[in-house]
Amino acid sequence: MGVSVAIRMLLTFSISLLCLPIHAADKQKNNDPSANITFRIPVETLGYLAPSSFYLTSRLSSISLDFIDKDHLLFTFRLSGLMKRIPNDPQTDEDQTIRAAVLALPSGIVISRVDWRMHDRWRYLWHLGNGKFLVRQRNSLFLTDESLELHPYISADLPIQAVQLSPDRSLVVVETEGKQENQTVASTGSFLGDPAPQTKPVHVFVMRTDTRTMIARSDALNPIALPMMGEGYLQAMATKQNKWMIRYFPFKGESSSLTEIESSCHPTEETVSNEVTLVMACARSSNDHMVSAVSRDGTVLWQQRWESRYIWPTFQLAYDGSRFAYSSLQLSHPVGIMDPIDETTIVNQMVGVFDTKTGQLRLVTNATPILSAAQNYALSPDGSRFAILRGNAIEVYDLPPASVAVPAKTTASH
Repeated sequence: MGVSVAIRMLLTFSISLLCLPIHAADKQKNNDPSANITFRIPVETLGYLAPSSFYLTSRLSSISLDFIDKDHLLFTFRLSGLMKRIPNDPQTDEDQTIRAAVLALPSGIVISRVDWRMHDRWRYLWHLGNGKFLVRQRNSLFLTDESLELHPYISADLPIQAVQLSPDRSLVVVETEGKQENQTVASTGSFLGDPAPQTKPVHVFVMRTDTRTMIARSDALNPIALPMMGEGYLQAMATKQNKWMIRYFPFKGESSSLTEIESSCHPTEETVSNEVTLVMACARSSNDHMVSAVSRDGTVLWQQRWESRYIWPTFQLAYDGSRFAYSSLQLSHPVGIMDPIDETTIVNQMVGVFDTKTGQLRLVTNATPILSAAQNYALSPDGSRFAILRGNAIEVYDLPPASVAVPAKTTASH
């Protein structure tokens, strides 16, 4: 089970072909009132320069945008220019200076600002909620807040491959590079199963964010995306032809079945709150995807057909689980898994804001410049505000209250 799960989740990271519902484009053309900008904050005076087209397809991190709370933003970006060389710095380092600034809303006044030296171009910031953030420098994670002071959180002996947070930010997954040897599973057990022998596995550790206590560990052949919900994770398992059972595996205890989904491919799961997951399945009659929002008790809250010519989806979640924002890159033409993608192929980065329990699309817009690593858009913790980087300014939108009525099981084809 461990190998198949790891491969499937790696595919979720890299080649999932999903996009906004087809009616999103119509909403944008109709200039829906909910999409009106509340205010704009110019960012050139902070030293911001739009990244080059290199970041269009590289999926490397150079920008992040997060709400600290409803009235404060944390904006980080790469500073251009020469850097002072550090003695004995490894030749493999790709140093960059990241400027972090806390902005008051709506004035844009800078509350605090600092420059961090990063030693690579991979993701360096994660929002923990309650005004807290994780910052990665090499193989160490630090805790910070509105002060932007860095406090030690976790240091790893081996290179960190990935970091992931559960939707409610109560759990953190830290994945580190393994050693080239025939590993044996630790006494704590392996929730993904054993990797093949004579490999260089990735070590996967699941910890509580507040105490940093490890509650589960495993090894995988590649970095994985773990669809966490509550105190466990989800997995789709084949039952019969084109039928898949979505099962819940707690890190401790017995697994349970949530719901059965029809799909002509192996479906993937994306948890968008601590109670709701999106199950993305392949439609039989087209390349589009059927998206089902499934609650923790197995109820299908809503279904939509999402067009299939967009790539590299990313999500931002409201801390209270009321909403999620979803971004993907629009291509100029449909592509297959093995087709090449370059900067001439990508034409747009679309972002939509959805109510979690009903699937209602509240806003759709596009980010500029286009960033394949995303992180250039954000939801406030209570889901009442949305921010996005467009040109040389951050645009902020006030959103109407999230719809919470749970409709009967329906299928919406757009």
